[in-house]
Amino acid sequence: MSNVKKRARVLTVFAASMMLSLAIAGGASADTAADQAPGALTSPPPVEMNLMSVDPSYKYLSNANVSIQKIGGTTLQLTGATYAYQNVDSLGANYILQRWTGSVWVDVDSSVGQSFNNNSYFGSKTWSTISGYYYRGKTIHWAQEGSTREETTLYTQSILMGN
Repeated sequence: MSNVKKRARVLTVFAASMMLSLAIAGGASADTAADQAPGALTSPPPVEMNLMSVDPSYKYLSNANVSIQKIGGTTLQLTGATYAYQNVDSLGANYILQRWTGSVWVDVDSSVGQSFNNNSYFGSKTWSTISGYYYRGKTIHWAQEGSTREETTLYTQSILMGN
C-alpha cells in the first residue's frame, strides 16, 4: 500500500473516531445569557473542531497552520505559515478576521501575505477590534505552481477581546 493511501486511511479513521466521540459527548455550545463571560456583548460561539486537512493527493501544498493571540487591549494578531514540498511559483495565506454576532461568524477584514519561488511562507497580520466581541481567524493557505493551485482553509479558536 502506498504512503498516500496509508495516510488517507489513517486520516479517515481519525476523522471518523473524532466524529463518533463528539456525537457521544453531545454538541458543546453556549446559548444563554447566563453563559456570557463578564464583559462579553454576546453569548460565546460554539466550540468547533478544527482539523488540519491538506488533500493527500496534493503535489505541492504539504502543510499549514494559523494561531491567534491578543497583543494588548483590543489588538489581536493572526500568525500563519504555509509549506510546500518544493519551491513553487507562489505560496501564502489569505488572513480573514471574523467576529461572532451571537449567532453567526461575519467577515470583518482581510489581508494577503505571500512568498515567491520558495517552499515556505511565514507571516502575521494585526487588527484593532471592538471590546466585548469574540473574534477568530480564518486562513486560506495556497501553493501555486504554473496553473496548478492547491488550497486548504483553517480556523483559529475564538478569543474574547476586552480592555
